[in-house]
Amino acid sequence: MPNQNPKRSKVPFNGGSLVAIAIALAAAACSQAKSENAATVSSASTLPCDIGDVLQRNCQSCHSATPKFGAPMPLVTYANTQAVAKSDPSKKVVELMAGRIHDAVHPMPPVDALSAADTATLDAWFKAGATEGAATASCDASLDAGTTTPSVGPSSLPCPASEQTVFRAHGDAVDAPFHVEENAGNLYQCFSWKAPWTNTVQATSFAPVIDDARVVHHWILYETATPQPEGVGRACQMPADATFLQGWAPGGQNNVFPSDIGLRLPTSEKWLILQVHYWNVARLTDANDRSGVAMCTTPPNALRPKTAVVSTLGSLNIALPARSTNVDVVGKCTPEIAEPMHVLSAGPHMHTLGQKIKTEVLRGGQASTTETLVDVPRWDFNAQASHAVDMVINPGDVLKTTCTYSNGTDKAVYFGEKTENEMCFDFVTVWPAPGLTTTGGRKTGRCIDP
Repeated sequence: MPNQNPKRSKVPFNGGSLVAIAIALAAAACSQAKSENAATVSSASTLPCDIGDVLQRNCQSCHSATPKFGAPMPLVTYANTQAVAKSDPSKKVVELMAGRIHDAVHPMPPVDALSAADTATLDAWFKAGATEGAATASCDASLDAGTTTPSVGPSSLPCPASEQTVFRAHGDAVDAPFHVEENAGNLYQCFSWKAPWTNTVQATSFAPVIDDARVVHHWILYETATPQPEGVGRACQMPADATFLQGWAPGGQNNVFPSDIGLRLPTSEKWLILQVHYWNVARLTDANDRSGVAMCTTPPNALRPKTAVVSTLGSLNIALPARSTNVDVVGKCTPEIAEPMHVLSAGPHMHTLGQKIKTEVLRGGQASTTETLVDVPRWDFNAQASHAVDMVINPGDVLKTTCTYSNGTDKAVYFGEKTENEMCFDFVTVWPAPGLTTTGGRKTGRCIDP
């Protein structure tokens, strides 16, 4: 049954190439996805066959022939590995690779470490001088039998395109897609719409709509009661009551809820804000984008029995001194709940100075009975993922989120929306509504103690 906004609900997905990524947040990293280069490593690459195979399986879904999601360079040919590194012109890419695969804080690949066998293969190649492969070699580079391409995007949602609600950059308000300027660098752009649902509706699944994958880094969908302009892109000025609904970043799949659970959506007195982070690292002049989010929703009179919401844990009190290392920011949450809350997933979020993040549950508020809800010991801003959780939070429990940073800049860094600022959040999906909140954070879905 179509939802309440036929114009938006019938917009098909006509975007650009889509690889296995998404916030919304399910567990799969860029490094795990089958890339556009995965069919074969040809002789034209002149990479040794074993090296081409390792890069194909672990790197090329972001570092593809046309790099995606802010990756600064391709890692497809031998020439790619010998090029001058953009981040350090005094070195070749291959020299940085040799260090990154052993970097405990910002490794390569960013989420799941290389296997011992793949690490040994690369290390042996580096030690031997990172030599070229035979020009006449033909390499069969089939992926491991157990490796599959996750189903990502609107075409893989459990409802047909005619029943999907789609919100995209510029949406129906502007004929042309949003143009990302050559010198945009890290750009946050917001697009907003009046919520189209006149009755109570739940979302049952979400998918990323990825158009120009070269420049889209991540997006977050918020709801707000503060009136917003319709559809047109603008610099983000987030209202104080903005509440997280869903998000995407390199590192996830479609988010499909269990058959008896739906995520609460705002009704027509509220607005939706799609905040898109663009990262034109290659200074492209032809970057034009209509990325966004697609969702399946319940018919108005067929709500699922369990209503989920997203609650925000963490801290706003971030002040990182210049040239500081291993700085812990701790946020506690004492949820005001009268019944058990069931956690379905956790989506940790920091920016580029983050090193690690962990959320723990202090049962009954006692540190002696602590359980781990989610633990990301090696944070990477370019590969954020959601983590499946099956945990119950009981009245009296306290949630503790610890974010660890190293600030190598010459300036102090504080909390803020921009990439150059920092955040310490854990977006947890829980049921039943209203979720994990405090009195002061009820309107925004936050559970952060003063």
